[in-house]
Amino acid sequence: MKKWIPFLVVLLLALSSAKWLRAAQDSALPDAAYVNGVVGHPQQYNLSCESRSAADWAAYFGVTLDEASFLWNLPRSDNPDVGFVGSANDVWGYTPPYSYGVHAAPVAQLLRNYGLQATAYRGATWDNLRAEIVNGRPVIVWVIGSVWPGVAQPYTAVDGQQTTVAAYEHTMILVGYDPTSVYLVDASSGLVTAHGVADFLSSWAVLGNMAVMAGDGRFTSAATTATYTVQPGDSLLAIAARFNLSWHELAALNNLATPDVIFVGQILRLPGAVAEESVPAVPAPTTPTAAATYTVQPGQYLLQIADDLGMAWQTIAELNNLVPPQYIVYPGQVLQLPGDVAAAPAPVEAAPQTIYTVQSGDTLFKIATRFGLDWPTLAQYNGIVYPYQIYAGQSLQIP
Repeated sequence: MKKWIPFLVVLLLALSSAKWLRAAQDSALPDAAYVNGVVGHPQQYNLSCESRSAADWAAYFGVTLDEASFLWNLPRSDNPDVGFVGSANDVWGYTPPYSYGVHAAPVAQLLRNYGLQATAYRGATWDNLRAEIVNGRPVIVWVIGSVWPGVAQPYTAVDGQQTTVAAYEHTMILVGYDPTSVYLVDASSGLVTAHGVADFLSSWAVLGNMAVMAGDGRFTSAATTATYTVQPGDSLLAIAARFNLSWHELAALNNLATPDVIFVGQILRLPGAVAEESVPAVPAPTTPTAAATYTVQPGQYLLQIADDLGMAWQTIAELNNLVPPQYIVYPGQVLQLPGDVAAAPAPVEAAPQTIYTVQSGDTLFKIATRFGLDWPTLAQYNGIVYPYQIYAGQSLQIP
């Protein structure tokens, strides 16, 4: 009976947290919000996603952590609710007792040891996450792979404690949402990635809606009474002047790490002193008429293409429904160009690509490391999707 006591205590605490968190939901949450200033970095080890997310999350709150040091300071256990399971350099995708990673509770505890306000939650809700974002606090979330579907598995540790695990356990930092998408800093690449809300909620639910928050998951209505959506041609200075604010105040309220960079469609929070009815109506921009097309070449990005064509990148983004904050384009994509472009210039012939022929025993991780890349970039560049299989003799393009 004694061996069940710790598990029962954890279960009761989890249920209590879940019940309290559900009670904290608030229908007044805005439809969209974004936390600026979270800077991601790619994880250093195969299984160090939690430590990478913790370090980037802590940096947002002004505490500098080293990913490797944080990883080594986590307790070790065969139970991820107690400590890190396995070796950080082992292959990703297994479940305990094989190398796996760590769940929210040990991560939150170690963050508190560094002086941060961090609480681990199971059974959190979508409203709890959104409330944190609205209040300007990013959230570490546990998902499956790159927000994949997954299968929860019961696991009993050596000491008899029980928990739930899943293959390809992974962490990301939630930094924003809108009615259709969530925006996550992926620990594997350090990049902000956009995913459908339904896909995210499904993946997040596999491990029981696990998260580390700096707040309590409740919406603080006093935090802001209005928001403003950035329009084409806006600048932070112009927006601040419109609401009789200083741009420094507006930048600080929205955690803008680089105040000179805002993007069309970005949701900016306004101070509580700005009444909602005082937000001036901005006429919806007219979508340009498409008259020509341009095919994206390997290695190109939106700003570069716009400069080559002599037009604003925001115009191309709007016409092609490219979404913030990354405005991703990919090789071979056909972009519509506005009606005032008589004819798009012929694409510049791409530089010769480095081709690598897969050898027996190769993995994406090994090949990417050989060329100084991370494996998700190599996979995306070659159109390789889950379960990321390659075969001997296959030709891979190297970015």
